[in-house]
Amino acid sequence: MSTLKEVAALAGVSMATASAAINNGPVGKASRERVLAAAKQLNYVPSKAGRMLMTGKSNVIEMVIMTIDGHPDIVRRTALFYYLMLGVSEVAEANGFGVRYTTRSHDAPDVTEYFDHVVGDRSADGIIIVPQFARDYSFLSALHRARYPHVMLRPSRNAEDSNYVDLGDYEGGQMVGQELVGVGASSIALINGPQSHLCAIERERGLSDALLDLGGTIVAKSYSDYTISGGYDAMARIFESGKLPEAVFCTNDYMAAGAMNFLREKGVSVPRDIAVIGYDDSDLATVVYPALTTLDNRFFEIGQALAEELISVIRGETTTIARSLIPIFRERASHSYGKTGWAD
Repeated sequence: MSTLKEVAALAGVSMATASAAINNGPVGKASRERVLAAAKQLNYVPSKAGRMLMTGKSNVIEMVIMTIDGHPDIVRRTALFYYLMLGVSEVAEANGFGVRYTTRSHDAPDVTEYFDHVVGDRSADGIIIVPQFARDYSFLSALHRARYPHVMLRPSRNAEDSNYVDLGDYEGGQMVGQELVGVGASSIALINGPQSHLCAIERERGLSDALLDLGGTIVAKSYSDYTISGGYDAMARIFESGKLPEAVFCTNDYMAAGAMNFLREKGVSVPRDIAVIGYDDSDLATVVYPALTTLDNRFFEIGQALAEELISVIRGETTTIARSLIPIFRERASHSYGKTGWAD
């Protein structure tokens, strides 16, 4: 493998000039052309460490997904985070950045040290933070103090000063309430995720506010773990309570599939007897019967937006970010209350 010293010798310049030419530093046009020609002739590839020393940039973005101990691993159980990471990667690579992915628990004793290390190490030019649960985010103060480029997925408690891209979960919950009342279902059951999960909190809040405005009622609530079996068990608890609704809103598609499985076993027709709406527009939504009405939370586009906004901060193009992507309502057969559900 050729070295910078060999490139400099072939081009007839000093090593400092060769380094500056390769890293877009201040150097004359003729010298730059000789250095680049020599580098091409010798198949010279500059080391990442050397480039970082010269430019002060790593061209790497870090993305950390925050979890908490004692809760189901949502990252591994659904494909949503794959689409989120795919969106981040596509934009990052198009702009010359690599992406480094990791997870951190809020409950880990070294979580504050992790963010201090991110700032001090500078091996990444910026960080995307994906919180999931309502927790104290005061450990992010290290990022603020250092003016370290960062963007969060949705604003979170104690993180008001952070740049963010919001999922629009509240608006999604509102859409569900408006749609269900619109098809004639006024008594709604809610099957939700963990009560401290940020998506669960906002989707429930949006549903409640919409029903309050429109005269609908949440007659039963059951909290679960975003799994098919969890949705089945949650629907069973509602069924056993005797508070049968006209519609069920499940805050993800997996729980909706489980709820429909339970209703089918009990001889309850969806949507003729009970309408069902899910959330996320996962691949599951089109393979269950009847096809599941759901909301597309646009995770791929959210990932793209996170990367776009972070790169704009890294490049100094902007300093403050507050961007929302509202989910898209995907109408299928499962929520047409009072109908047979044959239509797609």
